[in-house]
Amino acid sequence: MADLTKTKKFPNPHEGHRARLKETYLKTGVDGMHLHVVLELLLFFGIPYKDTNEIAHELINKFGSFAGVFEADLQELKSTKNMTWNAAILIRLVADISRLYYTDRLSKNKVFNTSKKIEKYLFQKYLGITEETVYLLLFDRQDRIINFTILSTGTRSTSEVSISKIVKLATRHNVSKIALAHNHPDNTGVSSDDMILHRRLAHHLKPIGVTLLDTYVITSTKVISVQQTTEAISINNKQTNK
Repeated sequence: MADLTKTKKFPNPHEGHRARLKETYLKTGVDGMHLHVVLELLLFFGIPYKDTNEIAHELINKFGSFAGVFEADLQELKSTKNMTWNAAILIRLVADISRLYYTDRLSKNKVFNTSKKIEKYLFQKYLGITEETVYLLLFDRQDRIINFTILSTGTRSTSEVSISKIVKLATRHNVSKIALAHNHPDNTGVSSDDMILHRRLAHHLKPIGVTLLDTYVITSTKVISVQQTTEAISINNKQTNK
Protein backbone atom coordinates (compact mmCIF):
# COMPACT_ATOMS: atom_id res chain seq x y z
CA MET A 1 0.00 0.00 0.00
CA ALA A 2 1.35 3.41 -0.96
CA ASP A 3 2.54 5.75 1.79
CA LEU A 4 0.29 8.80 1.33
CA THR A 5 2.23 10.80 3.94
CA LYS A 6 5.09 11.24 1.49
CA THR A 7 4.78 13.98 -1.12
CA LYS A 8 5.65 12.88 -4.60
CA LYS A 9 8.18 15.23 -6.22
CA PHE A 10 7.58 16.08 -9.83
CA PRO A 11 10.61 17.09 -11.91
CA ASN A 12 10.76 20.63 -13.26
CA PRO A 13 10.42 20.25 -17.05
CA HIS A 14 12.46 23.44 -17.54
CA GLU A 15 15.31 22.48 -15.21
CA GLY A 16 17.61 21.20 -17.97
CA HIS A 17 16.96 24.23 -20.15
CA ARG A 18 17.67 26.60 -17.28
CA ALA A 19 20.95 24.89 -16.47
CA ARG A 20 22.03 25.07 -20.11
CA LEU A 21 21.13 28.75 -20.39
CA LYS A 22 23.06 29.60 -17.24
CA GLU A 23 26.04 27.72 -18.64
CA THR A 24 25.77 29.68 -21.89
CA TYR A 25 25.85 32.92 -19.94
CA LEU A 26 28.92 31.82 -17.99
CA LYS A 27 30.71 31.00 -21.24
CA THR A 28 29.68 33.91 -23.47
CA GLY A 29 28.32 36.61 -21.19
CA VAL A 30 25.26 38.66 -22.13
CA ASP A 31 26.95 40.07 -25.26
CA GLY A 32 26.59 36.68 -26.92
CA MET A 33 22.88 36.36 -26.14
CA HIS A 34 19.69 37.73 -27.67
CA LEU A 35 17.96 40.37 -25.54
CA HIS A 36 14.86 38.27 -24.94
CA VAL A 37 17.09 35.42 -23.77
CA VAL A 38 18.89 37.71 -21.31
CA LEU A 39 15.49 38.70 -19.91
CA GLU A 40 14.44 35.05 -19.83
CA LEU A 41 17.54 34.25 -17.78
CA LEU A 42 16.87 37.07 -15.32
CA LEU A 43 13.30 35.89 -14.83
CA PHE A 44 14.58 32.48 -13.67
CA PHE A 45 15.31 34.11 -10.33
CA GLY A 46 11.82 35.53 -9.88
CA ILE A 47 9.61 32.89 -11.50
CA PRO A 48 10.18 29.22 -10.62
CA TYR A 49 8.70 26.33 -12.60
CA LYS A 50 7.43 28.32 -15.59
CA ASP A 51 8.58 28.92 -19.16
CA THR A 52 10.15 32.36 -18.79
CA ASN A 53 11.04 32.54 -22.49
CA GLU A 54 7.39 33.05 -23.31
CA ILE A 55 7.05 35.65 -20.52
CA ALA A 56 10.16 37.49 -21.77
CA HIS A 57 8.68 37.77 -25.27
CA GLU A 58 5.39 38.95 -23.81
CA LEU A 59 7.12 41.67 -21.74
CA ILE A 60 9.14 42.99 -24.69
CA ASN A 61 6.05 43.03 -26.92
CA LYS A 62 4.00 44.77 -24.23
CA PHE A 63 6.55 47.49 -23.41
CA GLY A 64 7.97 47.91 -26.91
CA SER A 65 11.61 47.02 -26.30
CA PHE A 66 14.11 45.42 -23.92
CA ALA A 67 14.82 48.85 -22.41
CA GLY A 68 11.10 49.54 -22.14
CA VAL A 69 10.69 46.54 -19.84
CA PHE A 70 13.18 47.98 -17.35
CA GLU A 71 11.52 51.40 -17.51
CA ALA A 72 8.02 50.02 -17.00
CA ASP A 73 5.78 50.72 -14.03
CA LEU A 74 5.92 48.09 -11.29
CA GLN A 75 2.17 47.42 -11.35
CA GLU A 76 2.14 47.12 -15.15
CA LEU A 77 4.98 44.60 -14.96
CA LYS A 78 3.07 42.56 -12.40
CA SER A 79 -0.11 42.63 -14.50
CA THR A 80 1.64 40.81 -17.37
CA LYS A 81 0.49 37.22 -17.82
CA ASN A 82 2.35 34.70 -15.60
CA MET A 83 4.50 37.40 -13.97
CA THR A 84 5.08 37.21 -10.22
CA TRP A 85 5.44 40.07 -7.75
CA ASN A 86 9.03 38.99 -7.04
CA ALA A 87 9.90 39.05 -10.75
CA ALA A 88 8.42 42.53 -11.18
CA ILE A 89 10.42 43.82 -8.21
CA LEU A 90 13.54 42.11 -9.57
CA ILE A 91 13.25 43.92 -12.91
CA ARG A 92 12.82 47.33 -11.24
CA LEU A 93 15.67 46.55 -8.84
CA VAL A 94 18.03 45.70 -11.70
CA ALA A 95 17.13 48.97 -13.45
CA ASP A 96 17.69 51.02 -10.30
CA ILE A 97 20.94 49.28 -9.40
CA SER A 98 22.25 49.78 -12.95
CA ARG A 99 21.49 53.50 -12.74
CA LEU A 100 23.16 53.83 -9.33
CA TYR A 101 26.19 51.83 -10.47
CA TYR A 102 26.73 53.96 -13.56
CA THR A 103 26.26 57.33 -11.90
CA ASP A 104 28.44 56.32 -8.93
CA ARG A 105 31.27 55.40 -11.30
CA LEU A 106 30.69 58.57 -13.27
CA SER A 107 30.76 60.87 -10.24
CA LYS A 108 33.49 59.32 -8.12
CA ASN A 109 36.32 61.84 -7.90
CA LYS A 110 35.22 63.32 -11.24
CA VAL A 111 35.40 67.02 -11.97
CA PHE A 112 32.23 68.50 -13.48
CA ASN A 113 33.66 71.71 -14.87
CA THR A 114 31.55 71.89 -18.04
CA SER A 115 27.85 71.82 -18.73
CA LYS A 116 28.27 68.81 -21.05
CA LYS A 117 29.72 66.72 -18.20
CA ILE A 118 26.85 67.65 -15.90
CA GLU A 119 24.30 66.91 -18.61
CA LYS A 120 25.79 63.47 -19.28
CA TYR A 121 25.68 62.66 -15.58
CA LEU A 122 22.07 63.81 -15.23
CA PHE A 123 20.86 61.91 -18.29
CA GLN A 124 22.18 58.67 -16.77
CA LYS A 125 20.80 59.56 -13.34
CA TYR A 126 17.27 59.85 -14.71
CA LEU A 127 17.28 56.60 -16.71
CA GLY A 128 14.27 54.53 -15.75
CA ILE A 129 12.68 57.28 -13.63
CA THR A 130 9.13 57.75 -14.89
CA GLU A 131 7.78 59.93 -12.07
CA GLU A 132 8.62 63.63 -12.13
CA THR A 133 11.56 64.05 -9.75
CA VAL A 134 13.49 67.15 -8.72
CA TYR A 135 17.18 66.78 -7.82
CA LEU A 136 19.62 69.27 -6.32
CA LEU A 137 23.35 68.92 -7.08
CA LEU A 138 25.86 70.53 -4.72
CA PHE A 139 29.46 71.09 -5.87
CA ASP A 140 32.64 71.78 -3.97
CA ARG A 141 35.21 74.37 -5.08
CA GLN A 142 36.93 71.74 -7.27
CA ASP A 143 33.68 71.16 -9.21
CA ARG A 144 33.08 67.73 -7.69
CA ILE A 145 29.61 66.59 -6.66
CA ILE A 146 29.49 66.37 -2.88
CA ASN A 147 25.75 65.88 -2.49
CA PHE A 148 22.87 64.75 -4.70
CA THR A 149 19.51 65.34 -3.01
CA ILE A 150 15.94 64.54 -4.02
CA LEU A 151 13.88 67.66 -3.34
CA SER A 152 10.54 66.24 -4.41
CA THR A 153 8.83 63.53 -6.43
CA GLY A 154 5.55 63.53 -8.29
CA THR A 155 5.47 67.32 -8.64
CA ARG A 156 3.55 68.66 -11.62
CA SER A 157 5.24 72.05 -11.66
CA THR A 158 8.62 73.44 -10.70
CA SER A 159 6.72 76.25 -8.95
CA GLU A 160 6.26 73.75 -6.13
CA VAL A 161 10.03 73.59 -5.50
CA SER A 162 11.02 75.24 -2.20
CA ILE A 163 13.68 77.89 -2.82
CA SER A 164 14.17 78.36 0.91
CA LYS A 165 14.98 74.64 1.27
CA ILE A 166 17.60 74.90 -1.48
CA VAL A 167 19.18 77.95 0.16
CA LYS A 168 19.32 76.13 3.51
CA LEU A 169 20.96 73.05 1.96
CA ALA A 170 23.54 75.15 0.11
CA THR A 171 24.37 77.01 3.32
CA ARG A 172 24.52 73.86 5.44
CA HIS A 173 26.97 72.18 3.08
CA ASN A 174 28.97 75.39 2.60
CA VAL A 175 29.04 75.10 -1.20
CA SER A 176 29.75 77.76 -3.79
CA LYS A 177 27.91 76.18 -6.75
CA ILE A 178 24.71 74.24 -7.27
CA ALA A 179 22.60 72.93 -10.14
CA LEU A 180 18.93 72.01 -10.21
CA ALA A 181 17.38 69.29 -12.34
CA HIS A 182 13.97 67.78 -12.96
CA ASN A 183 12.52 65.50 -15.59
CA HIS A 184 9.54 65.89 -17.90
CA PRO A 185 8.15 62.35 -18.32
CA ASP A 186 5.82 63.66 -21.05
CA ASN A 187 8.91 64.84 -23.01
CA THR A 188 7.82 68.48 -23.11
CA GLY A 189 10.50 71.17 -23.25
CA VAL A 190 11.32 74.07 -20.95
CA SER A 191 8.23 75.75 -19.54
CA SER A 192 7.66 79.32 -18.37
CA ASP A 193 7.58 77.98 -14.78
CA ASP A 194 11.05 76.49 -15.31
CA MET A 195 12.45 79.83 -16.45
CA ILE A 196 10.79 81.75 -13.61
CA LEU A 197 12.20 79.31 -11.04
CA HIS A 198 15.67 79.59 -12.56
CA ARG A 199 15.67 83.39 -12.28
CA ARG A 200 14.20 83.42 -8.76
CA LEU A 201 16.61 80.80 -7.49
CA ALA A 202 19.66 82.61 -8.91
CA HIS A 203 18.40 85.83 -7.27
CA HIS A 204 18.07 84.22 -3.82
CA LEU A 205 21.43 82.44 -4.03
CA LYS A 206 23.46 85.51 -5.00
CA PRO A 207 23.39 87.19 -1.54
CA ILE A 208 24.87 84.08 0.12
CA GLY A 209 27.64 83.78 -2.48
CA VAL A 210 26.33 80.66 -4.23
CA THR A 211 26.28 80.38 -8.03
CA LEU A 212 23.44 78.62 -9.81
CA LEU A 213 25.29 76.82 -12.63
CA ASP A 214 22.06 75.98 -14.43
CA THR A 215 18.63 74.43 -14.18
CA TYR A 216 18.18 71.35 -16.34
CA VAL A 217 15.13 69.67 -17.83
CA ILE A 218 15.55 65.99 -18.65
CA THR A 219 13.41 64.16 -21.23
CA SER A 220 13.73 60.59 -22.47
CA THR A 221 16.12 61.67 -25.23
CA LYS A 222 18.03 64.74 -24.04
CA VAL A 223 18.97 67.24 -21.34
CA ILE A 224 17.87 70.86 -21.89
CA SER A 225 19.56 73.86 -20.29
CA VAL A 226 16.98 76.30 -18.92
CA GLN A 227 19.61 79.04 -18.84
CA GLN A 228 20.49 78.60 -22.51
CA THR A 229 16.81 78.42 -23.45
CA THR A 230 16.12 81.66 -21.55
CA GLU A 231 19.07 83.41 -23.21
CA ALA A 232 17.99 82.24 -26.68
CA ILE A 233 14.45 83.57 -26.14
CA SER A 234 15.84 86.89 -24.90
CA ILE A 235 18.08 87.29 -27.96
CA ASN A 236 15.22 86.38 -30.29
CA ASN A 237 12.92 88.94 -28.62
CA LYS A 238 15.55 91.67 -28.96
CA GLN A 239 16.02 90.91 -32.66
CA THR A 240 12.25 90.89 -33.18
CA ASN A 241 11.85 94.27 -31.50
CA LYS A 242 14.57 95.99 -33.58
